[in-house]
Amino acid sequence: MTYRGVVACVSFVVVAGCGTAPQHVPPSSPIATQRASNQIIGTRAEGTAKELLAKGERALLAQRWQEAADAFEALLAGDPSSANDPQVLYDLAIAYEGLGHREKARERYREIVRRFPTDANARNALVREASLDAYLEDWSALGEVGKTILARADADPAEKMLGLGARGLARVQAGDDTGASRDIHDGLNLMDEHRYGATGQLPVAAAMIKYADGELRRTRSEKISLNPPGPDFLQKLETRCAHLLEAQSAYADAIRSVDPHWAAMSGFRVGEMYRKLHTDLMLIPPTEKAKTEHDKQLFYGIMRVRYRVLLEKGLEMMKRTLALGERTGAAPVWMKRAEAAKIEMERALEEEKAVIAKFPFTEEELQKALEIMKKRAADDQAKANKK
Repeated sequence: MTYRGVVACVSFVVVAGCGTAPQHVPPSSPIATQRASNQIIGTRAEGTAKELLAKGERALLAQRWQEAADAFEALLAGDPSSANDPQVLYDLAIAYEGLGHREKARERYREIVRRFPTDANARNALVREASLDAYLEDWSALGEVGKTILARADADPAEKMLGLGARGLARVQAGDDTGASRDIHDGLNLMDEHRYGATGQLPVAAAMIKYADGELRRTRSEKISLNPPGPDFLQKLETRCAHLLEAQSAYADAIRSVDPHWAAMSGFRVGEMYRKLHTDLMLIPPTEKAKTEHDKQLFYGIMRVRYRVLLEKGLEMMKRTLALGERTGAAPVWMKRAEAAKIEMERALEEEKAVIAKFPFTEEELQKALEIMKKRAADDQAKANKK
């Protein structure tokens, strides 16, 4: 099958699975300008315009990204008509993505959207830019590209879902809870209506919606302050944990993305949520009843024993995220964050155990004291319910 034939078969994948390896799509109409037959000599590639175009296309199919980029760069430099061919610009952007030159790829995608808004490549350029904006954590740009996608009259359900996810995620990052909630809700409805990812991996548009939902619920959870603890402490803690579990569920869905980058981001966020909750709880000072040093040590020990599981869950999630990175080689930035968080949590666990080891009671004794406290609290609650 020819290069053009192959790419025609995968045009749907570009939209529905926009986080996978970028694909070439055919232009809406052939370029009328005749290619120059003169020899073009570039820094790393040479040939006629026709030869360089064919060489670049073959290299793209073989995922020889540098060879493809060299050919298309030489073509653009030596053949003025190629600068007006959105297909060449799109193919060069794909090659840049393959090389990891995301900023350069994004600039080419933006050029296509700006100069050729009605071309078929413009739709796919918007899809690719959304993924790159998220990868680069350029939330403002992500929100703008989401608006652009949603404003297109020809946007299909998958593109609308991507636009809602992009704008919703940008609004979460900007602190617009109401706007984000509306976009995410609409995106989730589209997912359900069209059953995106219902039977397996999520296309990137669906993963973005789920990740945005996780971010929205995480931020709501972490806005609930537990310190200083008041009479409503247990109610606040229960509400915060409820939001945490809702966020974890959304992130868990995003982990099923066809693009491991979204899986890595989501895995890190789950681990980070548990670490943040543990940190906030550990900042709570001893109660007024803790008068002596022994009482304060007992409070410290019980708090650490009771909530250590949060740190352990966070640590386990970081390990899983790092294992994903080792398997896929994805999201190196997030892998570095996960590794740093893992080291910090391991250190925190060791430090806690070292401090408790110096106390005049063992962890077993602390655990027994904790069980007694839990039973007493349960009995008090049962009595209160009878009144």
